[in-house]
Amino acid sequence: MERKHFNCFLALLLGIFIFKMHIFGAVGEQDEDIPHNEVRNWALKFGVDLWEFGRQFTKMNEIKSRFKDNDIEVKRKDGIILLRELAAEVKNFMDFKRNAVMRLMDSAEQAALSELESQGSSALAQQHYDARRINEYNADGKLADGARHMDIRFMRRFERLPVNLSLSSILVPHGVDLDETDVKSALQWSAHLDPLFQNNLERDPALSWQYFGSSSGFLRRFPGTAWPPEGSKGSKQIHDFRTHNWFVQAASSPKDIMILLDASSSMSEKSFDLAAATAFNILDTLGEDDYVNLITFSEVVKTPVPCFKERMVRATPDNVQEIKSAVKAIKLEDTANFTAGLEYAFSLLHKYNQSGAGSQCNQAIMLITGSTSESHKDIIKQYNWPHMPVRIFTYLIGSDSGSRSNLHEMACSNKGFFVQINDFEEARRKVIDYALVMARPMIMYQADHPVHWSPVFVAGKSGGLGRDSEYQRRLVTTVSTPVFDRRNHSVRVANLLGVVGTDVPIEEIRKMIPQHKLGPNGYSFIVDNNGRVLYHPDLRPLSDGNQYIDQLRPKYASVDITELELPETEIGNDHEVVEMNKNLLNEMRGDMIRPKEGETEFTVLNHYDEAKRVSTRTHRYFYGPIEDTPFTLAIVLPEKYGSHELVSQQEIRHSRSNVTEYFKGDNWRVHPDWVYCEYNSVSDLEKERESSGEYTSRDQEPSFGSPEEQVLHFLARAGRPGWKWMSVRPKSPQPHHNMHGGSQSGHFAQHLNVQGSRKAEPYFCDRTLIQSLVRDAMVTDGLDRNSTGSSNGKEDKHPIATLMAILKRQGYQKFVVATSFVATRSGLLRWIDHIKRPEDTPEPHFSEENVRAMDTSWYKRAVDQHTVEPDSFVYSVPFGSGYAIKSNATLVTASHAIFVEHRGHKAPAGVVGLQFQHDSLAKHFINITSACTGMTGCKRTCASDNLDCYVLDNSGFVIISEEMEHTGKFFGQIDGTIMDSLVQDRIYKRVTVNDYQGVCSDSDNPYTAAGGILKPNRVGSWFFNHFVALCATWLSLMPATLRAWPQDDYTYDGEEVVFVENNYSDEYEPFDNDYNMPVDQEMDEFFTTADVDYTTPPPKQHKPHSGPRYTPDPQNARRCDLRTDLYMLQPERLNQGGQNNPLKGKLTNCHVSGCERPFSVQKIPHSNLILLVVDTLCPCGSKQLDIEPMEESGVVGACSTRRQTQEQESRRRPKKCINYHPEEIEIQQCGRGSTLLHTSASVIVAHILMVTVTFVLANA
Repeated sequence: MERKHFNCFLALLLGIFIFKMHIFGAVGEQDEDIPHNEVRNWALKFGVDLWEFGRQFTKMNEIKSRFKDNDIEVKRKDGIILLRELAAEVKNFMDFKRNAVMRLMDSAEQAALSELESQGSSALAQQHYDARRINEYNADGKLADGARHMDIRFMRRFERLPVNLSLSSILVPHGVDLDETDVKSALQWSAHLDPLFQNNLERDPALSWQYFGSSSGFLRRFPGTAWPPEGSKGSKQIHDFRTHNWFVQAASSPKDIMILLDASSSMSEKSFDLAAATAFNILDTLGEDDYVNLITFSEVVKTPVPCFKERMVRATPDNVQEIKSAVKAIKLEDTANFTAGLEYAFSLLHKYNQSGAGSQCNQAIMLITGSTSESHKDIIKQYNWPHMPVRIFTYLIGSDSGSRSNLHEMACSNKGFFVQINDFEEARRKVIDYALVMARPMIMYQADHPVHWSPVFVAGKSGGLGRDSEYQRRLVTTVSTPVFDRRNHSVRVANLLGVVGTDVPIEEIRKMIPQHKLGPNGYSFIVDNNGRVLYHPDLRPLSDGNQYIDQLRPKYASVDITELELPETEIGNDHEVVEMNKNLLNEMRGDMIRPKEGETEFTVLNHYDEAKRVSTRTHRYFYGPIEDTPFTLAIVLPEKYGSHELVSQQEIRHSRSNVTEYFKGDNWRVHPDWVYCEYNSVSDLEKERESSGEYTSRDQEPSFGSPEEQVLHFLARAGRPGWKWMSVRPKSPQPHHNMHGGSQSGHFAQHLNVQGSRKAEPYFCDRTLIQSLVRDAMVTDGLDRNSTGSSNGKEDKHPIATLMAILKRQGYQKFVVATSFVATRSGLLRWIDHIKRPEDTPEPHFSEENVRAMDTSWYKRAVDQHTVEPDSFVYSVPFGSGYAIKSNATLVTASHAIFVEHRGHKAPAGVVGLQFQHDSLAKHFINITSACTGMTGCKRTCASDNLDCYVLDNSGFVIISEEMEHTGKFFGQIDGTIMDSLVQDRIYKRVTVNDYQGVCSDSDNPYTAAGGILKPNRVGSWFFNHFVALCATWLSLMPATLRAWPQDDYTYDGEEVVFVENNYSDEYEPFDNDYNMPVDQEMDEFFTTADVDYTTPPPKQHKPHSGPRYTPDPQNARRCDLRTDLYMLQPERLNQGGQNNPLKGKLTNCHVSGCERPFSVQKIPHSNLILLVVDTLCPCGSKQLDIEPMEESGVVGACSTRRQTQEQESRRRPKKCINYHPEEIEIQQCGRGSTLLHTSASVIVAHILMVTVTFVLANA
């Protein structure tokens, strides 16, 4: 037994000795065993093989020669002139929309003014089309009782819904009764808008939905359609539009709102829930031009959001959501100190008014409480009288009769409004009263009708012709203006009849800014007066969970331009350049808000492929105002190649051949979002088809089946005699300057009736674009024919060159090409399928995913790559494609940009490329790297067990590896230690990319740690509250003998409320100095009350979670700041002094044995790839690097440093502020409450029962 143990011990020692010898031997020989020269030769051969194969297979030289054989010009772009031209087009487009709305406003006011009382008969009032009852049939096929028939047809322009282009339909929110007197009256006179709706559409066929939203609660929408839409999961009621931005902001001027929420223990849980809902509904009515804060008051005043204390903040969606989240964590405690709350609110509002901050227009206090024992005249008189700069709106939660008169008096004596709220439906429906009151001065002047443009939101289905448009939703903004009541009433009133508006799809605005004029990697964006973008290529609005489709409820987006343009901030250690980039962006933002015309240039980060790749590019920005709108347009051109464009067109009218011959077959597409030619209206297309004898279905919109069909149609028309280009869009008529005057009633509509319209011509054609398309089609035509090349190609002129080309093609048959393609500057995409696709494959065809070629990653990256290495391809594989079931299913995409030179200047003409099977590429790579290329031989190759060889792209993703599952994976996840070393050796650059449009789960609410409202069991709470109420009623009705019970331990509402005397101190923090506000001594004293305290726990510090992120469902989603580390290849590091020598690296101290791990990196020529060879003898540990976006750590939400900085950024107030009329105090309407009919039925029954029991007991 001992001998056996001794033998085992000797074997163990021998094993350790051999391992040590192996390791330490490796230490001395590893460096020599990495065949650096072979690595260079492998990379060179592999790169040249790929380049020659791709160059000849794509026929790039032939295409370039064909361009040069025609009349071409490389023309310099003047950015400012181009900007002015495009801004004028956008202005003209927006003028049509604004004019249509103003005509509606004028007609609506005239219709209401001329209404006679005798017309209010019920017979006429029933002539409207209730969208809930349109085309509603019984099982027997007969029209249901109360339903109405409407002829409808599907229209792409109207979200692909069936509509009637002659009639409007009525949509109704919950709680609105169409049989109410004021509703019936408004339905009757607003029916006169139908002819004008129709006329507007005839004048401007690009109009989308038009509507009149009545203050009485119904929405008249044109064209008419049923509700809910077919396929929608929504109910027959829509969301109350009167709380939407387009309605509220058009009805009232900008405002500063202070919401005072009673959080004392006198509020029951149910009452506070209702009070919070009321506050939330008020918040939902505010917009970007408004300022707001919410404070809670009990014994002390608290600001739920700590960083909002002593401030008003912009009512952005993020800030509003922050306030809501904080209110949900409020605890009810102590008694209500109204004096402290009102004093705080008045002081802050006065401070903003005097300092020039805030909206500088309306100011209001919204007091929400369940009870108050007085009207607080003293504090109100001290701060608000006699001029009443602050309106007071009071909301009584519940039915406290004593508080009703006090709150009513507070509102009526301060140009406000009193509302009593008993349920959540009333909380939603009645909050809009404040906006109608604020509209009174504007209505009384009868002069100005401010035009409002809403923030952008996600609406219904896109109206594009693209094959995928049906599955895309479009972005929309709404332009609206108020409708005033001009009628004379027996008492002084100032009624807002409603708001008229029309939706403006962003896809229609972008048609005015043709992408072909901006070129590849050029783009445009529009910014409003608050710095928020109307559209931007990187704008990603939060999902609305289909709330628009189901409820017609928009979810507005609010993204600042500084959150989308990301200046490069990691330029070595050059702090000055970093700051300069940031400052240039902020200066541009300031200029655009003023608005001011200008230009600038700085370097930004660009991310591709869902933020998995990043690059830097220097952009030239040109920006200027869109006159008569709150918007500023910017166009962006890449600095290195965006200042020149290729001018190469084919004149169609004088062409000797039929140009449609160049568009044969089905292997071509045009960009579905670009306007080549289009009819201006449906009727124009119908006339054209009738003249050509084509049949048009009455149930379907006459349209083209695809963008290609539309292009061929116009190309055929262009070849006919008498063709006119119609390349200039009709100009919008300019109304008279006094169009809003009260004495000019009807003038605006009459003026437009004699002016031109967009319908002046039947169609529009972009002559430059379509003639460039024809030229591109001629240049790329016939490339699928088998030939050794055109006689124009330099490489094919000599017989020996032809022979060499044939031999080379035979040598490259190992690359199995699936598809080759070419995409041009005019939006043309051609392709050739070299392998027949299986009919049952679930994968989409190349053309389906790449029809918008200029917008794809392979196109953009190829054009950028030309500035790095002109003779090269950009290679990529799908992310994570190594896990594909079939090894030949993974396709490698290679793309190369063609630049055409003329007179010393170059401009991009297009991109050629191919897709080939990954396994054929991998086999060719293995064949090359498994052999020695030198004369002396080599000890190891990539076939050796001790060497791992990788091909990585310029973003660090694996193109080729010995392990197939590595394909498409980020190399840092495979060997983060080596990747880190590549970063330290400056082969790759680590770039931190911030995503300010990230989406996180709302379950990570930063206020959840602050606690919540102490909520007892809801059933028990309800029972207890009503039991107390019933007992009080019972006792009040008892005879004296029953009522004479001891009451020493009880107090009642009649008891006087004693307020603690205010003690003043200097503990209150000073106002933020960034506002630069002059504060007088008196106001400073107002801000030092000891009753103001901030005891709300601060938001918890956020700790980012690890692992992959999952997008939450829309109901629980919130905006958050994400950051990720991405990687960029630094090719100049591998090409120093013009020499492409391998860069030798070595990992040291990575193992206890002291062994080292050498590696070799070599740039693969003519590509965006590198060859990485790693020695695996030393068993170094490997960490993992992740490129998964992570939420920023620390304070999240509105109190983060970034958001606080953003809050101080400049903005431009709207031009109009109408907040005062000297005769407004004559209006007596200042409140409404709930009647007994709104009381819970169960409570009424219980009260009756209790009275009966009491009566029986009293008379027993």
